[in-house]
Amino acid sequence: MSNSLFTYALRMGDTHNVLAHRMAEWCSNGPTLEEDIAMTNIGLDHIGAARAWLTYAGEVEGKGRDEDALAFHRNEREYFNMLIAELPNGNFADTIARNLMFDLFAVNFYEQLLKSADETLAGIAAKVIKEAKYHLRHTVSWTVRLGNGTEESHQKMQAAVNEVWRFTGNMFEVDN
Repeated sequence: MSNSLFTYALRMGDTHNVLAHRMAEWCSNGPTLEEDIAMTNIGLDHIGAARAWLTYAGEVEGKGRDEDALAFHRNEREYFNMLIAELPNGNFADTIARNLMFDLFAVNFYEQLLKSADETLAGIAAKVIKEAKYHLRHTVSWTVRLGNGTEESHQKMQAAVNEVWRFTGNMFEVDN
């Protein structure tokens, strides 16, 4: 077993899993019905990505744990998700800023992962990149909309970006 590959797959699976649950918190709380549905669907996309990553982590680990065991049968200290995923939703601008930073990372990450010699990693990237690009279009659209909206929406969006920015360094940590 490659411990670093296991941790790497676990980190990505955990990150998508936590983001999925954060997005699920918006169910019935979105600013519009259309956005409520969009955010719920984004959460479901993250569940799909989490399943792929956690399934692979279980295979690499070789201890018979599947995605459910890895997702739900560990204590909080055994999760390796990126810190940005844990940020509370706060107001809508806070969620959009968090998702924007992650989506920018994810699109670039998955574009590079498509080139992996590991067929499973390249396969996960091929599946997830389509959704990641949609998520990025969605968050960019809302970032511009809020930033160019009212003075209040502009201030909230700028404050959210300023706050979330400090969590981006964690996205680039290397698992040894």
